[in-house]
Amino acid sequence: MSAQAAHAALQSEPVDAIVALEPLDCAADLPARAVISLAGAFEGAHAAIVPPAHPIQIAARVRSLLRLGVLEETARQRLADLGDAGHLLHKSEPKGGPISVLYAGPPDPAYLRLEHALEQANAQTVAAFSTFNAFDYLHERAFDAVVLNTRPKPDVAHTVCSAMRRNTRLYHTPTVLLSHDEVYRAADEAFARGASDILPASLDADDLAARILALAQERRRRRLSKGLLESCRVSAVLDSETDLFNDTFGRRHLSSLIDVAQTQGLPLSLIGLRASIPGAAGPSDGRHASGALNQFASMLRHCVRAEDLAVRLSANTFYLALPGTSTVDAQVVAARVAAIAECTAYEGEDPQTPFRIVLRHEVADAGSGDKAQTLIARAFNALHPERAAVAAV
Repeated sequence: MSAQAAHAALQSEPVDAIVALEPLDCAADLPARAVISLAGAFEGAHAAIVPPAHPIQIAARVRSLLRLGVLEETARQRLADLGDAGHLLHKSEPKGGPISVLYAGPPDPAYLRLEHALEQANAQTVAAFSTFNAFDYLHERAFDAVVLNTRPKPDVAHTVCSAMRRNTRLYHTPTVLLSHDEVYRAADEAFARGASDILPASLDADDLAARILALAQERRRRRLSKGLLESCRVSAVLDSETDLFNDTFGRRHLSSLIDVAQTQGLPLSLIGLRASIPGAAGPSDGRHASGALNQFASMLRHCVRAEDLAVRLSANTFYLALPGTSTVDAQVVAARVAAIAECTAYEGEDPQTPFRIVLRHEVADAGSGDKAQTLIARAFNALHPERAAVAAV
């Protein structure tokens, strides 16, 4: 199908991502947020995957690119809203210096070819010839990509992949497996463990380097946007006690997120949260009660992604706006927050009687014509006392 034919088809049935099995002319004009190519790199493709591509790999790349798009758009919009509120920031510059790649595994001729190709592309390679050394390096400095030699023990490479995916700091660092087999028979397990790509060691060194550098550049884009979002956390727009965004800036930014969602056809979910304090805490306006609410609120922003908006509406009410997130996925986030509240105990008026807050939540999705105020009101109007997610003890 030509790009023109694809464009016509997408007018009647729009999609979020396209998986192209052959190069598409004018792919940049296609109305899709991610174009994944299985036919080599071409103009307009956001990512290229070497055939035979694994379904898990394709799905992971689609999810990653779509989330990266949401992250970058939210960062741009948050910076703009901060400026509109009278707080101008200098936009973060991309990280300087060469791309840094960690090679992990026993010495191999493929490493020397790869190191030379990366050096020609002005990238820096560090070699760790054991798993222990690899993790030492990973904890000492940030790498843009990790290449794992699957010879002689592919299980070790898989273990490194899964360990990185369990680490919040390393979660988004791409991992590339270097295979010495014509067909990598453990591909199912590798991608299930979190591998980003599997490349044959026999591949031309320049092609190897290009594939690794593409993933590394994507990682840098993610870091840049997260740094930009973090820089937006200036005291003037934050709740002084909890570091959540205050209601004034929250509504301004939520309005922008709604506009972006409606313009781009993206989902946007809002979670309303209301916390209650049981009698064991003492007076509702006392030290123990307010301390527990502040502790919970301070913890709240760490329960969501950098692009999500966490706002304190009042002493015991909060909301989370999740751009690019369906109501089903938002329910999962709400359940996770409730579970965290359920397992957190606070000191009550009687030191021997700790208590937990009672947390209720409701999810609302942004519809056509919604405004920030109406979306917030809909989420909190749906909160009823009987829908308690956490019981007091």
